[in-house]
Amino acid sequence: MNLIDKGIICLKKKKVWMQVHLYLSLFFLPAALIYGVTGSLYLFDIREEAGANIHEIIINPLPQGHEQETILRILRENHLKIPNDTTLKIRRRNPSMGSMRYNVMVLKEKNGTYILRAVERSLYGILLLMHKGKGEFYFNIIAISFSISLVFFYISGLIITSFCKKKRKPALFAFFSGLLITSLMVFLSI
Repeated sequence: MNLIDKGIICLKKKKVWMQVHLYLSLFFLPAALIYGVTGSLYLFDIREEAGANIHEIIINPLPQGHEQETILRILRENHLKIPNDTTLKIRRRNPSMGSMRYNVMVLKEKNGTYILRAVERSLYGILLLMHKGKGEFYFNIIAISFSISLVFFYISGLIITSFCKKKRKPALFAFFSGLLITSLMVFLSI
């Protein structure tokens, strides 16, 4: 096999890698934007209740065995929305019902009072909860696939550029600088 044939085969392989790299990166672009925006805003202490409608009502302790009926009665009496899913769940030892979008929970305060808290979250709040893995498993499938694809993006990118043959020294410098700075930031954060 001559040099020209080897070059053509190499170009064809690069083209396949480029296409896979391109289409996978476009497919996961929405997930990347969700993770980028929600992760950055979370670091600035903008939590899942940003922009949410929150109603809190001081209530008496819930009668054991009748929590669900009591919560629904209190919601009706106070003209608050009834969640689509009224199945009672216990989260962090607190009775709860609803979904990420609209959730009702009974909390016991440190002073012993009970509060019924109804939260209708904004789109940002929902996306942040998904970022944190608090939603159903459907979005977690995208999250895990995206994580695996990130590794693939870097490997395919290096193959496409043939490991930066013409600029190997600056490329290695960039890599080792990133490795050093990241390691230093991890060490300083411990």
